[in-house]
Amino acid sequence: MLKAHSERAFATVPSIMRRFTQMGVDKMLALQEQRASTKSVPPLSQIDITGCMDYTLVSSVFMSEIPHNSLEDVYAAALAYHDAIPSIMKRHFGIETTRTRLNSSDEPASYWRLNLDGAGLPATVNHVLCSELTPSHGMVHMDAVMDDPLHPVARESPLELGISGLTMTPRKGPVTGKTVAIMLRWAVVYRYKLLPDDPALRKDLEIIRPILNGDLITASVCSYIQELQQRSPRYY
Repeated sequence: MLKAHSERAFATVPSIMRRFTQMGVDKMLALQEQRASTKSVPPLSQIDITGCMDYTLVSSVFMSEIPHNSLEDVYAAALAYHDAIPSIMKRHFGIETTRTRLNSSDEPASYWRLNLDGAGLPATVNHVLCSELTPSHGMVHMDAVMDDPLHPVARESPLELGISGLTMTPRKGPVTGKTVAIMLRWAVVYRYKLLPDDPALRKDLEIIRPILNGDLITASVCSYIQELQQRSPRYY
């Protein structure tokens, strides 16, 4: 199951992320035309809340450039961000987070159980994390596993699942052909067993807004790169 999941993610996530962010760009440009605005894109940050029959989908799309010339560095920073999720959730949101690995460390994709408690809505979710680095892009994808008889999860929390995708693509200078920046494309989807006007949902969204709008991933990546530059200033 995990191998198939990884292969599917590698084949589809980069193109899906380009499509999602392009939809966000098109929507933003349309709004700018209506307002006669001259603002440019990127960066882009867009959050949508969709009420369904008995649940709510919260989705966000973020796109921005990191002024750095190494795709490998930015990819390493993205992996470090995902590895540090428990400490990040505690430090930034006051959420106690425990993470338990459910498969062996030599698997191509890592399978985790995440327990969240504290500020916001408590939740227990199983998720698969896979990543890939190629000369043309880096990718990190976290997907929810809703039904696993070997590792069942009680569906008591209003927060049912969270899915995220991150791609990193280099932008090369037109004259030198060398990388001058790395484009981040970040998308998140949460599903809640709550209606859009529920106060508990509104409170949770206020807490996790830095995740949704891209502030947290951007700050984490930039902080990681800054530490690299401080350790090896001559290299940069």
